[in-house]
Amino acid sequence: MSTLLEVSERSVTMTTMKQIFMVVFISGVLSGCAVLPPSSGVGGSVTPRPVAVAPSQRLYEEAQALSARLAKGELNRVQVADRLGALRVQLVGRNAVDDDVFALYRQIAVRRDAGQLDGAKAQQLMQQRLQLWLERWPRLAGKPAQPAFTSFMLKLYSMPALGQ
Repeated sequence: MSTLLEVSERSVTMTTMKQIFMVVFISGVLSGCAVLPPSSGVGGSVTPRPVAVAPSQRLYEEAQALSARLAKGELNRVQVADRLGALRVQLVGRNAVDDDVFALYRQIAVRRDAGQLDGAKAQQLMQQRLQLWLERWPRLAGKPAQPAFTSFMLKLYSMPALGQ
């Protein structure tokens, strides 16, 4: 029978492993980014062009910043979820697909903060919901133009994008 200390050590180890995985994952994603040389303007001067960031990428970047604050104990999971939820609405508005995925994401955060759900079960629940939307997407009437939160979560869980 595991002692409370052993369970706590395993929990800390799993949290550390998850943080290391996220850093490695993000590094891998970012290493694939190519930098194009700026185009020349009139007279050979360099004219910088603004780079548009996809809403799902913006959510991903914000999630990384918030996860660091979560790891330090500055925020809890529900606060992180609420901030990501506000950002998604600000970036692309509301839509049925993102609203559904976000509702489960926030519910999982509440249950994780309350100690009612472990990381493995939370991941399983989220992956099941994302899989459901991957299956529904081809037949979905009135597809949202930018299901940014769902796209962000699919990327986070290394699942295929909607419509692929």
